[in-house]
Amino acid sequence: MRSLIFVLVTVFAMGAFAGKKFGAGAKFSDAIPMSKIMKTPESYVGKEVTVSGVIVDVCAKRGCWMQLTTDYQSEKVRIKVNDGEMVFPLESRGKKAAAKGEFKKMTLSLEQTKSFLQHQAEENKKKFDPASVKEPMVVYQVQATGAVIEE
Repeated sequence: MRSLIFVLVTVFAMGAFAGKKFGAGAKFSDAIPMSKIMKTPESYVGKEVTVSGVIVDVCAKRGCWMQLTTDYQSEKVRIKVNDGEMVFPLESRGKKAAAKGEFKKMTLSLEQTKSFLQHQAEENKKKFDPASVKEPMVVYQVQATGAVIEE
C-alpha cells in the first residue's frame, strides 16, 4: 500500500514578532532542500533541520499558519503556530521564509487522515469527500523553534 505524504511545519513561539524574525529565527543559508530530506526522510527524523521557500498561503482567519513552496514534487511545507501566539501577516505572501526545528514523523490512521484532509479543505474553503480517501497518510512535521521572513 502506497502512503500519501504531507509535509507540515509547526512553529512554537519563543518570543514576540520582532521585524521579520519569529521565535529563535532561522538562517536561509542553513536550509536543506525538501527533495534531499524526502529522499531519506527517516534519516532526518529526530534531527534539527532548516527548510525554506516562498510563502504561497497564510491563514486568513488568524495568521496561525503559512505554507511555503518546496522543490519536492510540488509539495508545500506548512508552518503552523499555536493559535494566538504569533500572527503571520497576510501581506507575507510572495516573500521568502525559512523555519528550523526538529523533523518528526506521524503515521495517521485512515480515519485520522480523513479528518486531517477534511480540516484542510475547510480551511481552504474547498469541497472534500471523505470517501475519496482510501489510504492512510504519513505526515512529516518540523516542530520549529524559529522562523524568519525576508523583507
